[in-house]
Amino acid sequence: MLTNLFLAACIASAPTPLSVEFRPEIFFSGVTHGQGTLYLRGRSPRRFVVQSKGEMLQSQLFRLEQTVTFANGGAESRTFYLRRLDRQRYSAKLSDAPGPVAAEVRGNSLHLRYLLRRPAIYMEQWLYLQPDGKTVVNTGKVKLLGVELAHISETIVCAS
Repeated sequence: MLTNLFLAACIASAPTPLSVEFRPEIFFSGVTHGQGTLYLRGRSPRRFVVQSKGEMLQSQLFRLEQTVTFANGGAESRTFYLRRLDRQRYSAKLSDAPGPVAAEVRGNSLHLRYLLRRPAIYMEQWLYLQPDGKTVVNTGKVKLLGVELAHISETIVCAS
């Protein structure tokens, strides 16, 4: 039964010819799985996998629990909270970010920007819902005072 609900969430996010709007609270409902690489300036790339589980809570607050595991065995857990404000904007928080997360949807993309570490290390991500409705491509950059320190590339899919 639970598997059917997770699968339904992934299928429900499939774009129709009339709409390609990315709704993160729909795509990330249930279980998703990501694989990617973190490219650190002057260091070897670090491969990672992300296991996520999302659910709608009371008051239209969406929670996404994530566990990021690096190829070397290190792991980190984090939680995103999203609340849709209007057609394009969300209020958002990330457990390991010291401030709010700017989140905006435009068509098939979700743009996130947030402070990673004080005083001025920021993460900026663009997530693109693919035409199959079951895949998201995530690209991101970590910057200090506008200078890129790292970038990520990740593919996220609905788990079956």
